[in-house]
Amino acid sequence: MATQQIVVPKYAHTPGLTRLAYSVDGTALLTVGSNRLIRKFTVDSEDEPYSIEHHENDILGVATSRTHFATCSEDGTASLFSMTTNEMESMLVRQSLPIRDITFSPDGQWVAVAGDETTVKLVNTTDITRIITLPAHRQGVKHVAFHPNGALLATSSVDGAIRIFSISSEEPQLVKTIEGLSPPVELSDETCTKVAWHPDGRGFATQNKTRDIITISRGNWSIERSFASGHMGPINDFAWSPNGAYLATAGSDGKILIWDTQTQNIINKYSYKNVLCVQWHPNQNSLSFTTNQGQMYTLPHIIPAKLDLPFGRTIYPAPLINDPDARAAVKLAEITGDDTTGFGKPYARLPLGSDHEHEYGISEIEERNWIDDDDGAGYIPDLVEDNGSIDSPARKRGLSFADDFASNKRRFVSVIKKMQHEAFQPGSTPWKNGRRYLALNSVGYIWTVEQDMHNTVTVSFFDRGLNREYHFTDHFLYDKASLTEHAALFANSGGDGQNGRVFFREHGSLQDSWDLTFHEESITSIALSATTVVVCSSKGYVRMFNLQGSPIRIYRQSMNSVVCCASWQDFVMIVRNQGDGSGGLVYSIENVKYDETFQKNDVVDVPFDSRLTSLFFSEDGDPCIYDSDGVLLVLLHWRSPLQAKWVPLLDTKVMGRNNPDESFWPLGVVQSKFQCIILKGGEKHPYIPLPISSELDIKIPIYPDTSKLKADAKEGSKLQPDSLELEEQYLRDNVLLQLYKDSALSASGSEDGLEDDQKDEISRRELGIDKTILQLLHIACRTGQHGKAYGLLSMIYKQQALEAANKIAQRYQMTALAEKINRELEKREFE
Repeated sequence: MATQQIVVPKYAHTPGLTRLAYSVDGTALLTVGSNRLIRKFTVDSEDEPYSIEHHENDILGVATSRTHFATCSEDGTASLFSMTTNEMESMLVRQSLPIRDITFSPDGQWVAVAGDETTVKLVNTTDITRIITLPAHRQGVKHVAFHPNGALLATSSVDGAIRIFSISSEEPQLVKTIEGLSPPVELSDETCTKVAWHPDGRGFATQNKTRDIITISRGNWSIERSFASGHMGPINDFAWSPNGAYLATAGSDGKILIWDTQTQNIINKYSYKNVLCVQWHPNQNSLSFTTNQGQMYTLPHIIPAKLDLPFGRTIYPAPLINDPDARAAVKLAEITGDDTTGFGKPYARLPLGSDHEHEYGISEIEERNWIDDDDGAGYIPDLVEDNGSIDSPARKRGLSFADDFASNKRRFVSVIKKMQHEAFQPGSTPWKNGRRYLALNSVGYIWTVEQDMHNTVTVSFFDRGLNREYHFTDHFLYDKASLTEHAALFANSGGDGQNGRVFFREHGSLQDSWDLTFHEESITSIALSATTVVVCSSKGYVRMFNLQGSPIRIYRQSMNSVVCCASWQDFVMIVRNQGDGSGGLVYSIENVKYDETFQKNDVVDVPFDSRLTSLFFSEDGDPCIYDSDGVLLVLLHWRSPLQAKWVPLLDTKVMGRNNPDESFWPLGVVQSKFQCIILKGGEKHPYIPLPISSELDIKIPIYPDTSKLKADAKEGSKLQPDSLELEEQYLRDNVLLQLYKDSALSASGSEDGLEDDQKDEISRRELGIDKTILQLLHIACRTGQHGKAYGLLSMIYKQQALEAANKIAQRYQMTALAEKINRELEKREFE
């Protein structure tokens, strides 16, 4: 045991209930107490804390997220504050009875509040009108605690009951009630009966009736281990260290004990009276606590030096007896989505069966069959020969020629595979905090939440009048989905000995739903349109079904693996790896109904150092792609063989938003608008709940940096700032016109077969383009750009626009131009 440390307390508050919480990054420590003050200390600083006076009565709880902190009070209010400005942003809850506990969800998007009222409320931090109310408890609730992945919430009532709720949708479900385990307490009692989830999420700790800390398995809700005989009275608080290796307990007997979670042995002991709240520093070897005298202490070097090395390197498992996943460390990224442990050092998953004293660096457990590319050139290793020399590579490694050749062959195959694009489902996101989007497009979104033995799937729509949101229990663990206005398609990829599975259902009804199982095949991509279901498999098969589940087409192209697919009405577009190891992509487009191929194995225009991130059809049925460089492209003339070309509609990096941490998640293209989710703070994927969608004007990137060109124009060049925008408008309107014409002509067969409304629409668009050209002509004539003025004449569609151009030429006394316009007018009269 360590010698008692002499620590000078900070008198944060007047005597009474005092609680504290660290900021997520560990730079600040917040305390609240009976003097109605919120005090924000800067860690490792002797500066006076920042004080906030807000509540009208004693403050009973405080919690933090990455960007905010929240407090609750005996006055029945809970408030949200900015961690940066310390200003109150919103009143989360106001009720008649005291609120005694408050906590953030792991992603900071929800706050749970509990108190003397028998209901627990979850309030959305960005939209406080979104409130989820958990079913009523028999008595008041003293504690609430989110599971590390955010999918579960535990509540502790004063009657001793612990309830576990699934909050994977806005209709929470009671998963488990545990009664008779924790002692009943008074709402104002200092005894702690909270649930403290272990950082690995596989169990939690709570206090039992014999005043010991016990662990409960999340798998079967059974009692596992006990931290017994440490305290002589009730325990006032307890907390896991961020790496899960240690447990701190503070008792009414005046002791603070530090336990080893694997052995349940006490490794350190301190004597401090009246301790109410204990908190580990997020990434330092220290522990802070508060007392009922309003004091706040920080104990440095809480873990002995001999144990400090493993203290921050891994996440250690919850102390369970029958542990089906007995690993000495688990990836924290699978729990919280973070890259590091709570102590800021790299973690590694260790081999099965290793105990917690044996640690392996990541480099020791990674596969070694990838070549080291020191200069980033992406080269392929030469296949060396064993010439019998002592200096041959094979001899140096102690290998025969056959062994060395086989090793290099494996490396060669690995490099080829590395250059291939991995298959992905457009609109899907990775797991984060136990949640992910399976599909996200202009119609709506499908998201899933990980549960114990199943997932919960929710289907939502941007247009609430179109369909009602619904959710269902997913026992097949679907990892792909496609969404239209009328139906949804789901798939479990399978693989690793598991069969692939596809499930189709219409919104609002299961009557016509159907499913298919693909034995010994994994599913790489799926797509759904108003008429067609597309399923691509690992064996190169592309299967197409109607919406009733009857097969329509099947073909195989196993040499080029499918990367993704998309569909619109009867049209299907499939993107594949090029197959030659170049890292390129090719696509094919076909009409399923008529078995007609429009494009086959043409190139997808994605730069070599970029990657395809999304594939979809626009609202009008034109194929679009979006790449990792933030460029949106549309396929023009795709219905005509050998005529298709990729046209950039928008380059998000040069559109003048000037925010390097901003990125965009594509939803769709509707007319001249790019529908997307704007991601901030360096995020690469949308989070749950979904941010508000945005519409950006399509702006064709004619020039690499328009703002710089405008600056040059102002310095006296003949290039006019107004003409830059007009040129972009002309090109944009012309591309949209060509897309519309292609669609109209494909339906009618020829211009003579166009409907009257189609002819009127084409004429209207041509007239709009002519107006833009006339504005450009006006600028060219005004600035004396004769050559440019002549060139603009050939771009005009309508005769009345030519007559207007003649007037502009005469106004600026450009007689030669006016004469040319007259000749063009006469020519058109005879056509």
